[in-house]
Amino acid sequence: MKLRLLIFLAIIICISFIFINCTSQNKDQFIFKMEKSTLKINKNDGEILFEGNGQQHFIESRPLQFLVNNDWISISSVGKIEYSDSTGAQISLELEDGSEAKMEITKLTENAVKLSISIEGSEATACRGFIGLNPVEEIYGFGEMWNGRVAQRGASFELWDKTGTPDECAYMPYYVSTKNYALFINYGGKVSFDVGKRRTDELVFEVPTGQLELMMVSGDNISSVVKNFLMVVGMPALPPRWTFEPWAWLMSDPDIPEGHISTLKGKHAIEMVNRFENLDIPIGVTWMEPPWQTARTSFVPSADYDPDLQKTISILAKKGVKTLAWTVPYTTNEASNWKAAAEKGYLVKKPGGNTDDGKVSITKTGETSGTNYNYIDFYNPEAYNWFKSQINIALDVGFKGFKLDAGQDLKEDALLFGNIIGADVHNSYANKYSQVFHDALTERYGKDFLMIPRAAWVGSSAYTNFKWPGDLTGSYANNGLPSSIYSSLSLAFSGFPFVSTDIGGFADRPAPEEIWVRWAQFGSMLPGMQTLHMPWWYSDKAIQHYRYLSWLHTDMIPMWNSLAKIAHETGAPVCRPLVWTYQDDVDCWRVDDEFTVGNALLVAPIYNSEYQRNVYLPEGRWINFWDEDEITEGKQTIMWSESEEDGLWSFPLYIREGAIIPMDVENEISGFGWNQKGEFITLAIWPEYLGSSEFVLNDLEGSVEIIVDWQEKDKLLISLSETKMNYIFRLHINDSKPPLSISSGSIDITEVSNKKLFRSRDNSEWHYDSEENNLWIRIKNDTGANSLKIILSE
Repeated sequence: MKLRLLIFLAIIICISFIFINCTSQNKDQFIFKMEKSTLKINKNDGEILFEGNGQQHFIESRPLQFLVNNDWISISSVGKIEYSDSTGAQISLELEDGSEAKMEITKLTENAVKLSISIEGSEATACRGFIGLNPVEEIYGFGEMWNGRVAQRGASFELWDKTGTPDECAYMPYYVSTKNYALFINYGGKVSFDVGKRRTDELVFEVPTGQLELMMVSGDNISSVVKNFLMVVGMPALPPRWTFEPWAWLMSDPDIPEGHISTLKGKHAIEMVNRFENLDIPIGVTWMEPPWQTARTSFVPSADYDPDLQKTISILAKKGVKTLAWTVPYTTNEASNWKAAAEKGYLVKKPGGNTDDGKVSITKTGETSGTNYNYIDFYNPEAYNWFKSQINIALDVGFKGFKLDAGQDLKEDALLFGNIIGADVHNSYANKYSQVFHDALTERYGKDFLMIPRAAWVGSSAYTNFKWPGDLTGSYANNGLPSSIYSSLSLAFSGFPFVSTDIGGFADRPAPEEIWVRWAQFGSMLPGMQTLHMPWWYSDKAIQHYRYLSWLHTDMIPMWNSLAKIAHETGAPVCRPLVWTYQDDVDCWRVDDEFTVGNALLVAPIYNSEYQRNVYLPEGRWINFWDEDEITEGKQTIMWSESEEDGLWSFPLYIREGAIIPMDVENEISGFGWNQKGEFITLAIWPEYLGSSEFVLNDLEGSVEIIVDWQEKDKLLISLSETKMNYIFRLHINDSKPPLSISSGSIDITEVSNKKLFRSRDNSEWHYDSEENNLWIRIKNDTGANSLKIILSE
């Protein structure tokens, strides 16, 4: 009995210790502590402060306001405080009109806290918050932004998804700050933001609901804040390796660019793939557009489109091409499943509770027009499971994933299961849409599928493994290539590391050659490279340039796949805005049109008709990708320029000194080797002089850590953790000569072989290319050595 009492007292003491360390108060503030962040609430006015690791992330510039009977009423003071346990508290708030509100505080993680605030017994219809902006602070995020910028300070906007060109279909009430915190407003409808436009020192948000749920997340820098946020809402799903091969798709006969979508047939996919093969351009993924099925969205293959679609998909698979299906989150009265959906209440309802008639009008480009209430009500568990069974009809045909179109135009007066109104989930509906397809695909294929949604919201990336921006014009206008660049980089802060773009746009076929080429350069540096515009619609020079970009992208699959694993585990985007890596450099904060691929490459796309542009190079030494002997010291803006004759076929692309890029090279087209695919992994390395760098290869086997250490002027060491692969090292060393000696472990391979013999043999040896200043070393794993020691000439 005494033992039990002692144990009980010990438990009470432990709980009390935790509780005391989580909550406290003084005469001025209520304090709620987590392990790595602290929430403070001023008692006299209810203003919120958020801190972490000794840094003040933000402070409300004014107290929260509620809209009651057309009057904005502010919180005036903190009343009673009740502690629930070590992870929560309830606080009563007094408003300036004498009414009361309540705040529930919930610890989510050591870095994240949730606040739920509402007025008791009131008809509040909106709320408004005011966050102070530091004189030196920048704001990013909000999902896929279409206002021509990535850094959002000085802008104001409404987050409301809508159809158009561009499609605004992935707005998210979430942002991250260079003050190392994130704020998420958990409301799936329209949210308005003013990010220091009206008042330069204040960020204002407004939500059309009287019940506000906020999540605040802290971190040491932007990358850790995003990771900490995603640990709550869900880490990005990991795409399979084959998804990093180039994609191509059709809207009509591959030889008739402007053909009507109704003329599209299954055989055209095979014809397209054959043309790519004849041009020696890699392709790994395609998808069937709307005519593949009998109606939208029956999921039943159309015999008119293809008498044997399953066979067509099988033929494509034998050619190494995976096939996806286009789909939408609605059905129509022409579909075989319409009657069941309508009669069983699986569709959203019109105002008054009636079901839509399911009639839709389709444009030439395959879009719907008019007002429709035929979306599936995924909030209804029965409808959700029923639709998942419909998806399986398509999977039985052999599709390896879906292109999820639409999802951004749920009607705001639609009625959904659980008394949900469309206005409240207009943006967040995308999550449910993605989730049902994710569940069906996961049950069928595990993780071996590709899903590419148009619409998305906070947390969607946990279900989808890619994102494409929707329809754009084939132009340099704000609804063309520039918007794709800005929106892709905006998504990087919002937990979507795997992005793609329609090379050449969608609205104009064919796009002008110059625009298609510039778009291809940008698209080849994204993890998902896709085109609707066939290379043979353009000049021979354009074809060859696209061929080069496609093979470069394909050769880089080991790097794409390795960066994907990092993204899956940390949320770090594959393509990173400069501020992501160089946050300490304020000059990077408003660079909206450059990014790095991992930490190795810096890309500055050309998105106008010029052959020059300013490029900001962060700290470090940067090597011109097109002339590796040209090195520029960073932390400066340079002018990149080319002649009009050569300018279209080049773009600003730089290699960070110290970069290690793993490649699986199949031919000589990219210039990084020859046909070594499946036999050797090529490690292209640009050693940092008297420095060290590392990369974790996570591709065909477990993680392999690669470390390059230039220890002394004439001594270079390369080490690999345990690995069974064979490797070819391509080291670019400026102003060098053939090394004095090379050893792999205890094995001396100093003997030099000429270039021709080096390429034809497969034993461990090396070759020095004096014209390119490249040292090539081949190491067979059967030597049992995982290290190289290179003694350079004096």
